[in-house]
Amino acid sequence: MSSSMEMYIPIDIKDVKLLDWLVDRSIVNRLWNEECGELRSLIKQVLTEDCPLDDIRGEVVGPILYPTSVRILEALEKSPFGGKNMLGQFTHQYTATWARIVKLYERDGTFLADCAKNLLQNIRYDIPLFKKQISRATQVKQDSVKKQADCSNNITKYEAKYREKCSAIGIVGDSIKSELSDLVLDIPDRMGDISRDIGQIQPAITYYQTFVRFLLGNAELEVCPLLSYFVKNGNTPVAQWENPVVPMESSDSESSVEVIEPIETQDKNGCVFITTDNHEQVETDPEPIVSNPEVANVQTPEDIDFGIDTIDFGGDIDFGDEPVEYGEIDFGDEGGIEIDLLEAGEENKNQTLLDNTTTRNKIIDELFELSAFLSARAEEMGRCTENILSEIPDCPPEIQTAQVEGVEKMLARVDSPLNQLICDKMRHLLL
Repeated sequence: MSSSMEMYIPIDIKDVKLLDWLVDRSIVNRLWNEECGELRSLIKQVLTEDCPLDDIRGEVVGPILYPTSVRILEALEKSPFGGKNMLGQFTHQYTATWARIVKLYERDGTFLADCAKNLLQNIRYDIPLFKKQISRATQVKQDSVKKQADCSNNITKYEAKYREKCSAIGIVGDSIKSELSDLVLDIPDRMGDISRDIGQIQPAITYYQTFVRFLLGNAELEVCPLLSYFVKNGNTPVAQWENPVVPMESSDSESSVEVIEPIETQDKNGCVFITTDNHEQVETDPEPIVSNPEVANVQTPEDIDFGIDTIDFGGDIDFGDEPVEYGEIDFGDEGGIEIDLLEAGEENKNQTLLDNTTTRNKIIDELFELSAFLSARAEEMGRCTENILSEIPDCPPEIQTAQVEGVEKMLARVDSPLNQLICDKMRHLLL
């Protein structure tokens, strides 16, 4: 085999031993790293200069290796900046600097040592790092795709749930504020319908009250007091329900106020007392209030002589209680600001029974109570063909003659206003 062919025979050299093999074979100078000072200074200088050629501007960044230097020099030679003088030197300083860098790389095989060093750096550190980064980025990409799919599913689910809630309230959902404002205008009409429905449940209240009174044996027991009031008086203000107006009873008979006749008594010290007929002693005041003209001549304490002489304390005593002038105090109330103070709960008492949260919740509770009783009663009457309560003595006729159809009809009338008050649409409007 000729010597020209031997140079193409591959040699298996371990990556760690590549640089040492080049130095041992004298292909590279042993002190190549120390002689690269000028090369590194030129590369640092050229990186700070402005590249005149736009085609290679993207390559003049970062660490400059030998292959990169060769490509930049070839591009400059083909450009207008590659002109040479009669001595074969480049006339443009930027091109001459790159030519000097390539020449320093090729001197004593420095480019081989530099390539071997960068090859070892890539194999030992850069490539494993890039593999880890690629693996991590792939995992992040997969997680992101999964999260995107989950978010898309959640968007679809919550949009459907949002439309369902809007449909339950009775709005489209495109402009919530304006649509809810329009619904609020319908609240008085809805309250009127609910009031009319509640006014039709008096038979159910009467049946429930009769049943409870009969079982407990208490003829004075009241059930569902607020509903009973609502059926009779309607949707009145809360203050009228809490304090109903009682008509004044007029009578020509004498007043029932008992006039107590005082009895004058006197103790051993001469003090005068007035004793009532219930044996309570009341000491007289300086100006006693006389409830009967017969005792108008009772003596006052000024007229009674207690036998005590006036004591002379030796002149006037100055207690230093002369009035002190503090001047006028400005409280800053010249603006005439008037503050209207309302008693606690006064504003809520002006609301109607259905508008007030407390009374409305109480009405709902009583409707639930009445509905539960009628449901249980209808189920009991449906299971038993015979009315067992009719056999009990003194059973009220309302209970004996009650039929399943009648109880179910009363239950339907009770559930009608109850369902209107607890539906999602009304609940959101009343919040």
